[in-house]
Amino acid sequence: MSLDKNIIEGCIAGNRKAQKVLFDKYKAAMMGVCLRYCKSRDEAEDVLMEAFMTVLSQIRTYRGEGAIDQWIRRIVVNTSINNYRKNLKHYFHADIENVNETEIDEEGNFEIDDKHSVDVILNAIQQMPDGYRMVLNLYIVEGYKHKEIAEMLNITIGTSKSQLSKARKIIQEKLSNNGEV
Repeated sequence: MSLDKNIIEGCIAGNRKAQKVLFDKYKAAMMGVCLRYCKSRDEAEDVLMEAFMTVLSQIRTYRGEGAIDQWIRRIVVNTSINNYRKNLKHYFHADIENVNETEIDEEGNFEIDDKHSVDVILNAIQQMPDGYRMVLNLYIVEGYKHKEIAEMLNITIGTSKSQLSKARKIIQEKLSNNGEV
């Protein structure tokens, strides 16, 4: 029996040690996901804890199809999106309908040279407006299409495209200025 299967069975049985092992094993990777979606480390920590509460309360529904880390990641992303929706009244997003499609790199690649650290990029993402950050993560990192993003965030497809374009510009400017705004 695999280690993950033993941990999962322990979590289903309510074993605190197994729950701690599961949390400790995946917390760093999932915190990285939360940091990309949240404005601050404190908010990301709150989302991470909420997501793991959901993981532990729903672990019985994990069917063993696919890797457990991908199942947990989906919960973390959904928790992050729900956090965004819950706080939407505090967030700002631009609603621009007309976007030039040629501005948007459909492959989702950024040009990042060796001198820029992950911290500079993460800082740039965390400092951008919330709508931009959400669209950037959902499109580039999670692989959703603009139509899906529009439905998830209750925005138009045009808004999704424009926010992605603007988010890319923010990152490019931040990188070209060596991490300074």
